[in-house]
Amino acid sequence: MHAPEGDEPVLYAKAATTIVLVDAASGRPRRITESERAAWTPFSEAPIEFRRR
Repeated sequence: MHAPEGDEPVLYAKAATTIVLVDAASGRPRRITESERAAWTPFSEAPIEFRRR
């Protein structure tokens, strides 16, 4: 999440999420297709390394 502060945006938070695609007919999870993976690629970054608390 970025918020403007002057001319440079400041990073305040990062998050990780998991997307599960579901087959509409069966209601079961399904694998992502190559075309779906290609569509999501521009939004993917390297995994976040979380620190233990």
